[in-house]
Amino acid sequence: MPVSVTQPNNVKVSSQHGDIIKVSIVKGGSDVKVVTVNQVADNSISIAGAIGAGPAGATGAQGPQGPTGPQGPQGPAGAEGAAGAAGATGAQGPQGPTGPQGPAGTDGQDGQDGAAGQGVPVGGTAGQALTKIDGVNYNTQWSDVSSNIASAITISNNDAAFSHMTTPITAGTSIEAVLRNMLEQYNRTNISMSSITRALQETGGGYGSFSTRSSNETLEMGQGIRVSAFTISIGDNTQTTDNSVKFLRGSSVIEQGFSDANGTKTLSSVEEQDTGNNTSVSYKATAIDDGGSGLGDQTITSGSITISFRPRLKVGGSTTSSISSDANAQALFDSGLTTAFNALRSESDFNVTANAAMDTALNYTWIAYPASFGNLNKVDLAGVDVLSDFQSPVDYNLTNPYGVTTSYRFYRSDFDKAFASGQVLTIDF
Repeated sequence: MPVSVTQPNNVKVSSQHGDIIKVSIVKGGSDVKVVTVNQVADNSISIAGAIGAGPAGATGAQGPQGPTGPQGPQGPAGAEGAAGAAGATGAQGPQGPTGPQGPAGTDGQDGQDGAAGQGVPVGGTAGQALTKIDGVNYNTQWSDVSSNIASAITISNNDAAFSHMTTPITAGTSIEAVLRNMLEQYNRTNISMSSITRALQETGGGYGSFSTRSSNETLEMGQGIRVSAFTISIGDNTQTTDNSVKFLRGSSVIEQGFSDANGTKTLSSVEEQDTGNNTSVSYKATAIDDGGSGLGDQTITSGSITISFRPRLKVGGSTTSSISSDANAQALFDSGLTTAFNALRSESDFNVTANAAMDTALNYTWIAYPASFGNLNKVDLAGVDVLSDFQSPVDYNLTNPYGVTTSYRFYRSDFDKAFASGQVLTIDF
């Protein structure tokens, strides 16, 4: 705390018996303590000296504000103020839930009975119906009702739904019979043959193992086939006669008396075909639909699986420039051609894409097919007939791997390297 003393007389420093050092200002015989030094003196000291009377110094700058003192105690409560004005009325609150339903009131008195209605006239017998006599209210009578049509009906609707019905429907036919004829039409069931079980002859003469075949197949003429079983499915075998299933080749019955149950039927003996001709055989199954109670028996037939026996046709390039015997022709056909076309087929036009062998120097283009097909009509190359660029054909006998000997016709191009690889020729019979 700053001490302000008007010009002092002297300054006093003292300590009693090693006590704390005190510094005082003396003026007019009284001491004003200026500071106590927290240092103990080694001995008692007392120093006093006069202070020069110089002029008063300038007032120093104001020191910083001291910290806020502690809050004083709360004063006594003031007198209660006057009441304020009433506030505005608030908005209406939401509607409360509906209260429970009150008890039911007592029933009122019954009204008087109304007058009796017209009612149904007395009488009538079983099966009769109440009918109007005329337009007068309640003027009715009991009448017999016929369930038969009064006059003939001609069916003029061409919809297939009525195709089974006989026209005209005669007078006197019951309505129930007409409806049953319309709605209870008997639909014939169906039969399908999904596969045959067959084994094919190998080039050595023996037969391979049996396996199922579900589609048509083409074999080389003379290659044998053996069939041991077939598999059928009947749409509704409650409509078919038991043991009425037959297995046929074309129209010839191979075996009959099979059960009409769906599944595989095994032949009692193997069916074998080994034909050296350009021909086909088809296998199918049939059954008898008994027609229900109103129609007669009818044979239902499956689709066919056809086995075709065809000769082999070849087109290709070879260094062979000529053939003069069956042996020469056989060697050329079996191994002398690098083929661009090699297929089993009947007499019909076909396309050939020329290969590298037909586009090679010293290689000639050869066309070989059964002589029974006759001469070529033309060899078309991009719309141009180049048949004149081939030599006249020659015929020689060839024997295929299954022992069938057939006369073949051979055409050879006039020039080697006759066609560029990739060119398409149409062989036209």
